Amino acid sequence: MSTALIALRLTDSLPDIQADYIGADAGALVLAKKKKRMVLAVGDFDSVSDEEMNLIREYADKVIVLNPIKDDTDSESALNHVLELGYDHIVMCGALGRREDHSLVNLRLVYKHPGVLSLYDQHNLIEAYEQGTYTFAKDEWKYISFFTFAHAVITLENMKYPLDHRTLTPEDLYTLSNEITKEEGILHVHEGKVLVIRSHD
Repeated sequence: MSTALIALRLTDSLPDIQADYIGADAGALVLAKKKKRMVLAVGDFDSVSDEEMNLIREYADKVIVLNPIKDDTDSESALNHVLELGYDHIVMCGALGRREDHSLVNLRLVYKHPGVLSLYDQHNLIEAYEQGTYTFAKDEWKYISFFTFAHAVITLENMKYPLDHRTLTPEDLYTLSNEITKEEGILHVHEGKVLVIRSHD
């Protein structure tokens, strides 16, 4: 499996994984300042000075400068370029917080790419799952929540609030803050797709 890590903005931590770095707009500058070698830097870079742009070019194998007037966000542009490079596992950092409209877009991007894209920060790990059975270890992520942007039918086992073939809609909010009660929690997605948010305070 080939893994790419897309940095939009960096929090204090990065996941401890083997991955190729991709800097998206301001994230490319942060990676360059941390002297992280990037496979790609992509964005409109409209808030970056000439000196900062030179630093990005020094640490990036390839730089793609986008027109600031475009139909997608920097995160979506970066994701599309990374998918074209053939990566099958993509972790996006700095995708949550600050601009809530961008956070919502990034959540929808995860939902659009189940099994491929994850969002990560020091408090959250967010992924999407389509039909199948999945296990989650009881680990540092205390809470686990389940949502859908469309329609889904799920079963939850080994959790504080189990469900059996429960239909979920975008209006359902009660699936917030579940907890795994045994060594592994089990999710069955019978229909549709589910956004799974693992988090801690």
